[in-house]
Amino acid sequence: MKNDVNTGIIERLSDLTMNKGTQPMRLHQFIHLLPCLVLAGCASMSPEECLQANWEEVGYNDAVEGFAVSRAADHREACADTGVSVDFELYRHGHSLGLPYFCTRETGFETADHGGDFATQCRRETFPDYALGYGEGHDVFVLKTEMREIEIQIDDKSDQARALLSQIGQLRAAWDNPELSKDTRREARYQLSQLESLYRSLNQEIETLTRTREAVFVEIDALTTAFYRSL
Repeated sequence: MKNDVNTGIIERLSDLTMNKGTQPMRLHQFIHLLPCLVLAGCASMSPEECLQANWEEVGYNDAVEGFAVSRAADHREACADTGVSVDFELYRHGHSLGLPYFCTRETGFETADHGGDFATQCRRETFPDYALGYGEGHDVFVLKTEMREIEIQIDDKSDQARALLSQIGQLRAAWDNPELSKDTRREARYQLSQLESLYRSLNQEIETLTRTREAVFVEIDALTTAFYRSL
């Protein structure tokens, strides 16, 4: 017997607008999905959800949350033991209705900005704004990657500088020690001058890298601010 919950959602679409309530799920909202994504065999739907499923609405919600239409196969597997079959036609139709709320310029930007893959369900010819936003976000991601690489260099050189400083302290102590021979103190003085020169050079490199990192950060901030102001 057909359940009322399996009726279509088309008649309710006229009430939807592109406001916060219908915007695509942001990346931070996917956090609650992570346990299911990393655990094998985590069902996409509970038995209760399968029994009450409105497949058009399920497809719509999946699209809005960023799932491809292939998500229906996960639901088929999840609902197999309940005897409920996925109505793929209704699911695909609902999914097509939900895609415009996910495949936006803002979603594209945020996906690329966080290093995510291009959502293949957002076809370039159908959703050019998503592709545009993805390209803009990718530019920011490239800069963020550059900044992280610079920070790694700064950390490495800072570690080297700290190690040199420790050696310099030991050599200064040896040079100032009157109990050591002149030759030993002379050698300590020579090594000290070499290490002090290297230490100064490292500090100059760190300062240059720090300025570069700050410039990249400013560029990231400018691009990100300009993007959100343009929405």
